[in-house]
Amino acid sequence: MRKGIIAFGGMIGGLILLIVVFMGPWYTMNGTGTFGGEYNVGFYLTRIEAKGSIAGQEISWSMGYAEAKENAQIIGVNTQSFTIIETSMYLTLFAIATALIALIGIAAFVFHLGTLKIMKYIGGGFGFLTFLLALVPALYVMTTGFSENSSDFWFSQSVLGVAITGSPGYAWYLMIVVAIIALIFAVAILLKKIIPEDASVKKVAPPVNT
Repeated sequence: MRKGIIAFGGMIGGLILLIVVFMGPWYTMNGTGTFGGEYNVGFYLTRIEAKGSIAGQEISWSMGYAEAKENAQIIGVNTQSFTIIETSMYLTLFAIATALIALIGIAAFVFHLGTLKIMKYIGGGFGFLTFLLALVPALYVMTTGFSENSSDFWFSQSVLGVAITGSPGYAWYLMIVVAIIALIFAVAILLKKIIPEDASVKKVAPPVNT
């Protein structure tokens, strides 16, 4: 019972983290020019944001990837990465859905609602599916270069006097955490034995008349 409750609480935490992941930046790029220009770019699942100044011109915009291609080229962003980010968005939405189903299954299993064996496999199975759907987009975004001048996921370079660095945002790291959480508690539920309700009741022998 205790392990089931821990798994239930863990999946709640994983679901909350998934929502944070969906809202947070997956990748960031920062540029600093020799003449004081500075900007930063954030890649979110639903939009791209850029703030700062380039060649004395202030920039501040936030827009969807479909309409950001022209503006993104000004700051050296590889627009081919937009497709990968958008694909990751759909995978994350599926991960949220499977995490919710897993949470319902685990709750039913822990609190003895419905057929325990079925609820166990629903909770554990969808928990494992959440693990896959969290891990795949985290690895998928590593296959592209977010900068036009670098194909590395972590990079630091200088282009025309501008020092540019790129690294994953906190949402990417949280997605790895979600994958680990989902795997641990999915396995814990799948390995947990179903104990009959009357197994813990000690049978008392009837008194013997002498």
